[in-house]
Formats: sequence, structure tokens, C-alpha cells
Amino acid sequence: MNDGSRLVMREGPQPGQTFTLDQDSLTVGRDPNCDIEISDPQVSRQHACIKCQGDLTVIEDMGSTNGTFVNGMRLTSPHTLDNGDVISLGDAVTLTYHAADVTTTEPLGGRPSVLATAPSYGQQPAPPPAYPAESPPGYPAAPPPTFTEQQVEETPRRTWLIAGCVCLVLLAVVACVGVFVLDYLRLLPAIFYEPLRWLGLI
Repeated sequence: MNDGSRLVMREGPQPGQTFTLDQDSLTVGRDPNCDIEISDPQVSRQHACIKCQGDLTVIEDMGSTNGTFVNGMRLTSPHTLDNGDVISLGDAVTLTYHAADVTTTEPLGGRPSVLATAPSYGQQPAPPPAYPAESPPGYPAAPPPTFTEQQVEETPRRTWLIAGCVCLVLLAVVACVGVFVLDYLRLLPAIFYEPLRWLGLI
């Protein structure tokens, strides 16, 4: 007899119900005289037998109509159970075997447990991963760089300053060319040529 071994119903008439394997031999079935009574139409009156032999727990089908399965495999001979094995009686009843002296975080009824993922007291949650400058596949793209209002205002000012200088240079070139042309044609009074003579241009 394995003290502490048990079966927990995951699916069936009473999910979460626990059956303690406290005898050397137990019968499982729909019959009220069975050691483990499961009232479900899929379960035969004498469906299976569970025997505890030292540290081993063995299950055997007793010629049931809908069959006994362990981890999806139908039993045709006695089978030694391991901790966590899933026993199915037909299609409607599912039991989980828990061996003696083995702790488990699975709650009754087979619902997923959050104990493995819950942080312990005083433990700080892990910070989110930092994204590299060039994001590899699977990472979201890094946010685009932002510009301050001062940078945005300086750009058009610089553009206008350059454009103004270019315009002044062009005007000076046009004025000089115009004066030389008019001087060549002698269309302007002499007073207009005096500044150019002082500068030594003509």
C-alpha cells in the first residue's frame, strides 16, 4: 500500500474529487459496491482494478465496455502507473494519478496553476528587455528620432539666410555686368562711371 497516493478527477461527474488509494486493492466502477464509485454511463459496473504492490501502483482493465486508457493508450494488460499519468475511463471520465510523497502544483480539477509563475515575496519583477539600435526580426522597430522645436525653427532660418546671400551675390554680378555693358555702349552719363574708376574697375 502506497500511503498518500491518490486519484484526482479532472473530467467526470465531480471534477476535483479526490480518491485516496489507501488499500492494497481497489475496484473502480459504477457499482455502489466498488471501492471507487463513479456514476457515469461511460463507466462499467466493474471497470478497472488498482493494486498497490510495495512502491508500485498497478492498474488493470476488468473487461469494461468502453475501455481503460493511460495517457491515451488503451490497456490490454496490467500497467504500472507513474506520477502524473492520466487515466481515462471511456470518453467521459479522466483521472490524474499522484504518487505518494510527490508534491505537485496542479490544483484540483486539472486547472492550470499560477504558483510556478507567481513572484515570491520581496522579489522584483524582471525589467522588460532593452531593444538594440537595429532591431532583429521579432522585435518592434525602434521609435524614430524626435526633433525639438528649436531645431525645427533653426532649419528655415538657415535656409532663408543662404538664399538671401545667394540673391545678393547675383544682384552684384548683374549690376557689374550691366555697368560694363552700358559703359561699353556709352549710354550713361559720366558721373555713373566715377565710382568704378575710384575702385579701379574701369
